[in-house]
Amino acid sequence: MDRNARKTNFKIFVGILIVILFFVMSLLVAGFLGGKVGESDADLRQVQQPVDPTQIKSAVNASPYLILVNKTHGVGRNYRPGDLTPVGPAVKGDQELRKTAARAFKQMIAAAEKAGCHIKVTSAFRSYALQEELYKGYVNKDGQEDAEHYSARPGYSEHQTGLAADVSAASVNYQLVQSFGTTKEGKWLAENAYRYGFIIRYPKGKEAITGYEYEPWHLRYVGTSVAAEMYQKGITLEEYLKDV
Repeated sequence: MDRNARKTNFKIFVGILIVILFFVMSLLVAGFLGGKVGESDADLRQVQQPVDPTQIKSAVNASPYLILVNKTHGVGRNYRPGDLTPVGPAVKGDQELRKTAARAFKQMIAAAEKAGCHIKVTSAFRSYALQEELYKGYVNKDGQEDAEHYSARPGYSEHQTGLAADVSAASVNYQLVQSFGTTKEGKWLAENAYRYGFIIRYPKGKEAITGYEYEPWHLRYVGTSVAAEMYQKGITLEEYLKDV
């Protein structure tokens, strides 16, 4: 074989080798990128929940106080707000709400006092563990079906958000009873809580929507503008968040 032929064959061999190497490298790069994308997608699926229409208005308003927690929307076992602040007066123990809610609550209680209504907190923030203990107790006492009408499963209680508080007054011996709604204090809250950013979270006649019995003692902080709109329209948080 002459020198020119050998040179031609060598060039062909080198060309084929380059093509093979390029093909192999392409496969390796594609596999690498594909693996990375897959891992990222998996991570996102773990931390992101499907977009829910009840959360859209929360995003539109950019408010951290419109988190929806109910029968179908919960928070994690370890969820605990980082700005919990003591709030009172309380019937017993140390009670806490998120900082903004606590400040608004104190203003509301001060205004109620001026109106001759003496209101105290019976329960504010509750951890997952405490809610679990309470829920189990209610289930053992009344059965799960009945307990579900007035108690939340652990992880599905508004109290864990640090934005909810149960209140009562001496007129009902600081009990959480529906007759609280007919007292001077209960009526004052129903008519004025919205001025301070709070709503009666489980109003009468809305049980089918909220999933809970009428609770005139359960207050939820949502901010003054939202509370005012909900009060004027006579709607629940579920209804408000769907009304985009």
